[in-house]
Amino acid sequence: MANILTVIEAANVLRCETDDPLMQDTLPQVDAYLETASGRDWTGDSTIHPLAKSAARMLLVRWHEDPGGMAAGEALGFGLQAALAQLRAEALRYRTFMGVSGPGYVPLPGVKIGDTVGSVTGRVGASGSQAAAFETVITVDDYLHQVSGADLSEKWYTAYIVPPEAV
Repeated sequence: MANILTVIEAANVLRCETDDPLMQDTLPQVDAYLETASGRDWTGDSTIHPLAKSAARMLLVRWHEDPGGMAAGEALGFGLQAALAQLRAEALRYRTFMGVSGPGYVPLPGVKIGDTVGSVTGRVGASGSQAAAFETVITVDDYLHQVSGADLSEKWYTAYIVPPEAV
Protein backbone atom coordinates (compact mmCIF):
# COMPACT_ATOMS: atom_id res chain seq x y z
CA MET A 1 0.00 0.00 0.00
CA ALA A 2 1.26 3.43 -0.91
CA ASN A 3 1.53 6.20 1.64
CA ILE A 4 0.50 9.85 1.27
CA LEU A 5 4.19 10.75 1.34
CA THR A 6 6.76 8.64 -0.46
CA VAL A 7 9.79 7.52 1.53
CA ILE A 8 11.91 10.00 -0.44
CA GLU A 9 9.50 12.90 0.28
CA ALA A 10 9.42 11.97 3.97
CA ALA A 11 13.21 11.68 4.20
CA ASN A 12 13.61 15.06 2.48
CA VAL A 13 11.24 16.83 4.87
CA LEU A 14 12.87 15.21 7.92
CA ARG A 15 16.40 15.57 6.52
CA CYS A 16 17.14 11.96 7.35
CA GLU A 17 18.05 8.80 5.46
CA THR A 18 15.36 6.89 3.56
CA ASP A 19 15.94 3.85 5.78
CA ASP A 20 15.24 5.72 9.04
CA PRO A 21 13.13 3.19 11.00
CA LEU A 22 11.14 5.77 12.99
CA MET A 23 10.19 7.58 9.79
CA GLN A 24 9.15 4.36 8.07
CA ASP A 25 7.09 3.26 11.09
CA THR A 26 5.40 6.65 11.32
CA LEU A 27 4.29 6.99 7.67
CA PRO A 28 1.34 4.54 7.92
CA GLN A 29 0.31 6.12 11.23
CA VAL A 30 0.23 9.55 9.56
CA ASP A 31 -1.97 8.13 6.78
CA ALA A 32 -4.35 6.52 9.28
CA TYR A 33 -4.58 9.71 11.33
CA LEU A 34 -5.38 11.84 8.28
CA GLU A 35 -8.00 9.36 7.10
CA THR A 36 -9.70 9.44 10.48
CA ALA A 37 -9.40 13.23 10.80
CA SER A 38 -10.73 13.98 7.31
CA GLY A 39 -13.06 11.06 6.68
CA ARG A 40 -11.26 10.11 3.46
CA ASP A 41 -8.51 7.64 2.52
CA TRP A 42 -6.13 9.85 0.55
CA THR A 43 -3.76 6.95 -0.22
CA GLY A 44 -6.26 5.47 -2.68
CA ASP A 45 -5.89 8.36 -5.13
CA SER A 46 -3.66 8.02 -8.18
CA THR A 47 -2.43 11.58 -7.50
CA ILE A 48 -2.33 12.54 -3.84
CA HIS A 49 -4.00 15.89 -3.14
CA PRO A 50 -1.49 18.64 -2.21
CA LEU A 51 -3.43 19.44 1.00
CA ALA A 52 -3.07 15.83 2.12
CA LYS A 53 0.66 15.94 1.43
CA SER A 54 1.00 19.22 3.34
CA ALA A 55 -0.87 17.93 6.40
CA ALA A 56 1.12 14.67 6.25
CA ARG A 57 4.43 16.59 6.22
CA MET A 58 3.41 18.66 9.27
CA LEU A 59 2.22 15.62 11.19
CA LEU A 60 5.28 13.56 10.25
CA VAL A 61 7.68 16.26 11.44
CA ARG A 62 5.77 16.71 14.68
CA TRP A 63 5.65 12.99 15.46
CA HIS A 64 9.21 12.29 14.31
CA GLU A 65 10.64 15.07 16.46
CA ASP A 66 8.38 14.25 19.45
CA PRO A 67 7.14 10.63 19.34
CA GLY A 68 5.40 11.25 22.69
CA GLY A 69 3.24 13.79 20.85
CA MET A 70 1.30 10.90 19.32
CA ALA A 71 -0.52 10.43 22.62
CA ALA A 72 -4.27 10.91 22.55
CA GLY A 73 -5.35 14.36 23.64
CA GLU A 74 -2.04 15.99 22.72
CA ALA A 75 -2.69 19.51 21.36
CA LEU A 76 -2.01 20.04 17.67
CA GLY A 77 -0.39 23.23 16.45
CA PHE A 78 -2.53 25.91 14.79
CA GLY A 79 -1.02 25.24 11.34
CA LEU A 80 -1.83 21.54 11.51
CA GLN A 81 -5.35 22.22 12.82
CA ALA A 82 -5.94 24.62 9.91
CA ALA A 83 -4.59 22.08 7.40
CA LEU A 84 -6.88 19.37 8.83
CA ALA A 85 -9.90 21.68 8.59
CA GLN A 86 -9.09 22.38 4.93
CA LEU A 87 -8.56 18.67 4.29
CA ARG A 88 -11.96 17.82 5.83
CA ALA A 89 -13.60 20.42 3.59
CA GLU A 90 -11.78 19.02 0.55
CA ALA A 91 -12.84 15.47 1.43
CA LEU A 92 -16.49 16.56 1.24
CA ARG A 93 -16.06 17.29 -2.47
CA TYR A 94 -15.49 13.59 -3.24
CA ARG A 95 -18.66 11.55 -3.75
CA THR A 96 -18.70 7.78 -4.24
CA PHE A 97 -21.67 6.28 -6.04
CA MET A 98 -22.90 3.39 -8.16
CA GLY A 99 -23.85 3.90 -11.82
CA VAL A 100 -27.28 3.16 -13.28
CA SER A 101 -28.41 0.77 -16.03
CA GLY A 102 -28.50 3.36 -18.81
CA PRO A 103 -28.87 7.10 -19.23
CA GLY A 104 -30.42 8.54 -16.09
CA TYR A 105 -29.83 10.30 -12.81
CA VAL A 106 -27.63 9.04 -9.98
CA PRO A 107 -28.54 10.38 -6.52
CA LEU A 108 -25.74 12.55 -5.08
CA PRO A 109 -27.25 14.40 -2.11
CA GLY A 110 -25.87 17.88 -1.67
CA VAL A 111 -24.74 18.61 -5.23
CA LYS A 112 -26.29 21.74 -6.69
CA ILE A 113 -27.12 23.01 -10.17
CA GLY A 114 -23.98 24.66 -11.56
CA ASP A 115 -21.48 22.55 -9.59
CA THR A 116 -18.67 21.34 -11.82
CA VAL A 117 -17.87 17.64 -12.03
CA GLY A 118 -14.08 17.95 -11.89
CA SER A 119 -13.45 14.26 -12.44
CA VAL A 120 -15.08 10.85 -12.28
CA THR A 121 -12.83 7.89 -11.51
CA GLY A 122 -13.75 4.22 -11.67
CA ARG A 123 -13.38 2.43 -8.33
CA VAL A 124 -14.99 -1.03 -8.66
CA GLY A 125 -15.66 -2.64 -12.03
CA ALA A 126 -14.11 0.34 -13.84
CA SER A 127 -10.83 2.16 -13.55
CA GLY A 128 -9.24 5.39 -14.66
CA SER A 129 -11.18 8.41 -15.85
CA GLN A 130 -14.86 7.75 -16.49
CA ALA A 131 -15.77 11.41 -17.03
CA ALA A 132 -17.20 10.77 -20.51
CA ALA A 133 -20.02 8.69 -19.01
CA PHE A 134 -21.36 11.57 -16.89
CA GLU A 135 -22.31 15.23 -17.21
CA THR A 136 -19.61 17.84 -16.58
CA VAL A 137 -21.88 20.36 -14.83
CA ILE A 138 -24.70 19.42 -12.44
CA THR A 139 -28.09 20.18 -14.04
CA VAL A 140 -30.45 18.88 -11.32
CA ASP A 141 -30.00 19.44 -7.58
CA ASP A 142 -28.94 16.28 -5.70
CA TYR A 143 -28.33 14.25 -8.89
CA LEU A 144 -25.52 13.48 -11.34
CA HIS A 145 -26.67 12.69 -14.88
CA GLN A 146 -25.21 9.51 -16.37
CA VAL A 147 -25.10 10.22 -20.11
CA SER A 148 -23.71 6.83 -21.08
CA GLY A 149 -26.18 4.30 -22.44
CA ALA A 150 -24.13 1.44 -20.99
CA ASP A 151 -25.25 -0.56 -17.98
CA LEU A 152 -23.05 0.85 -15.21
CA SER A 153 -25.26 -0.40 -12.39
CA GLU A 154 -22.65 -2.84 -11.05
CA LYS A 155 -19.80 -0.32 -11.11
CA TRP A 156 -18.66 2.16 -8.47
CA TYR A 157 -17.23 5.61 -9.12
CA THR A 158 -15.89 8.60 -7.25
CA ALA A 159 -16.74 12.07 -8.53
CA TYR A 160 -14.92 15.24 -7.51
CA ILE A 161 -17.51 18.03 -7.27
CA VAL A 162 -16.49 21.70 -7.28
CA PRO A 163 -19.00 24.39 -6.37
CA PRO A 164 -19.03 27.54 -8.58
CA GLU A 165 -17.57 29.74 -5.83
CA ALA A 166 -14.47 27.51 -5.65
CA VAL A 167 -13.65 27.69 -9.37
